[in-house]
Amino acid sequence: MRRHLGAILAAASFLTRLPMPLWVGKDSEAIAQASRWFALIGLCIGAVAACLLYALASLMGQELAVVLTLVGIILLTGAFHEDGLADLCDGFGGGWERSRKLAIMKDSQIGAYGVLALVTSFSIKVIALTQLSLPLACISLLVCHAGSRAIAGLVAVYLPYARDDDNNKTPQKDAALPLRNRLVLCICGALPLLMLPLTAAVSLIALWLVTFIALIKLMQRHIQGYTGDTLGATQQIVEIAGLIFFVIYHFQMTVSI
Repeated sequence: MRRHLGAILAAASFLTRLPMPLWVGKDSEAIAQASRWFALIGLCIGAVAACLLYALASLMGQELAVVLTLVGIILLTGAFHEDGLADLCDGFGGGWERSRKLAIMKDSQIGAYGVLALVTSFSIKVIALTQLSLPLACISLLVCHAGSRAIAGLVAVYLPYARDDDNNKTPQKDAALPLRNRLVLCICGALPLLMLPLTAAVSLIALWLVTFIALIKLMQRHIQGYTGDTLGATQQIVEIAGLIFFVIYHFQMTVSI
């Protein structure tokens, strides 16, 4: 039990800014072994977001509550995946050759493509969560945060690591993801889908599958592999795709009524 708890806390230390006990491993090897719990941490992050949104909405209305909830999640995670989205857009949009794209993605400075990506991402999240009913918005946070981190964790199964240097912060690059770990990742990511009707859950999975395949092909075409930034970008794009799905689902349900 202590070993599993340590792995879960190691995953939390990597995906959030929460302080952890000193005995929890924080090196690359420990994080790589803990990656199977990334979806579980995503579920916890989604639960925090849902609780925060529900509590704030009763005090100030859903619109402002949504914005403050998103800011709260950014503070909790340190904008970890948002940074990856910005870097991917800067690299893929601003570089011509593979080496140049990888260099741009590694640069700490942000360019026009990255700024536009972050503005667009935040805007879509705000508008989507505002358009949904409050209960459905809370459910969407649980589903999308867990599912998106499960899908991002599977990228390394289908692509090699793209960088040749060892100076990076991507723990998955040196560790295979065995079948048992993939199952843990997928089960934790799929748990919130049980709150949805079967047809809605299947439709969302199908949308995520198409999104995942498109992202894999995009990474293969641009850099012939993945990096830590592309994993973060995958999480963000899959999360956004999920929120858009919930808006469409909510709209169709409203029209049918």
